[in-house]
Amino acid sequence: MIIISILVNVVQVLLFIFFIMTGTKIISGKMAEEFKRFGFPSIFNFLTGAFEIIGAIGMLIGIWVPYVALFAGLLLGGTMFVAAFTLVVIVKDPFKKSIPAIILMILSLGVSSFYLF
Repeated sequence: MIIISILVNVVQVLLFIFFIMTGTKIISGKMAEEFKRFGFPSIFNFLTGAFEIIGAIGMLIGIWVPYVALFAGLLLGGTMFVAAFTLVVIVKDPFKKSIPAIILMILSLGVSSFYLF
């Protein structure tokens, strides 16, 4: 069980690093053209970036306060579900473009389920 716990903590740190970087990039407006391509209003740049930054910080805090990781995983998992759905269903990009979002969704929800059970 200790090995699994360490592995989950490593995943949390990796998710923290990834989502801090992408959340900052999104909230700064560097991905504004992509959100326009999706047909989303510009407020979605801020909301998505904020969700990712809040979720990332929650993942890091969740190493010491597990219920925070549970909620951070749900927030990030939901955000990545919407990202994958947007790419495949709304924008009709090839499925392979949604694979990173799906992997991040699975990892985020995996962290949540670890702390749930």
